[in-house]
Amino acid sequence: MQKEIEEKVINLRILEAKLNSLLKQREIILNKILEIDSTLSGIDEIQNGDKKILFPIGSGVYIPGKVHEKKMIVEIGSNIALQKNAEETKNFLKKRKEELQNTLGSIQKEILEVSQLTDTLHEEIQKLSQKK
Repeated sequence: MQKEIEEKVINLRILEAKLNSLLKQREIILNKILEIDSTLSGIDEIQNGDKKILFPIGSGVYIPGKVHEKKMIVEIGSNIALQKNAEETKNFLKKRKEELQNTLGSIQKEILEVSQLTDTLHEEIQKLSQKK
């Protein structure tokens, strides 16, 4: 019985590590979604009014300036960037956000499954410990 408890405890630790990894992945994806939302808002502001914005130059330092160019450079992955207009950029970002939301849904589902398995293992370990 002691060996069975030890095996379940090892499985529990593995599941807990997987759960922590999934939670970190979820946090990263949520941050990327927030960044996309912020970028979409910025593009709308540039399109709808004053073209004056703050350009970040690093370490929390910004330079005020105006946007004169209507094209944007969009990184599409693998260190490849393309020039797009505002609408194309917004469409690209919306598609990326949708993909992230789908991934987030899958991760949420997996978090739930792993959490339930963890709870079940906790209960099994407790029952086995009480039988000793």
